[in-house]
Amino acid sequence: MTAMRCRSALLGLMIALCTLVATPQARAADSENGTLTFAARCAFCHGVAGKGDGPAGVALKPRPTNFTSAEYWKTSSIEHIKEVIANGKPGTPMVAFKGTLSPEQIEDLTAYLLTFKP
Repeated sequence: MTAMRCRSALLGLMIALCTLVATPQARAADSENGTLTFAARCAFCHGVAGKGDGPAGVALKPRPTNFTSAEYWKTSSIEHIKEVIANGKPGTPMVAFKGTLSPEQIEDLTAYLLTFKP
């Protein structure tokens, strides 16, 4: 290899490494933060234990989701949970939170809801 080709290869490698270092790393969802969001925004309807039996939830039609139910988890996915949190659920009292929760809070809340999975 000529000196010029070695320098070009080395420069390319350095650029690639700098790009990797400068690229923001994905933030891991934090279920502990999600616990706080759940307590503040969700427990009133879904109940502290996520069973859909919160003080307001018992009067709602249809009843809020029971996150401890195996039936719920058979048809749910992480993407679906995020979608419902962000955009609400038509035909139910579940409201959209995309205007009041940040994308990070929705990620954290989703991580917390996964802790209810049987």
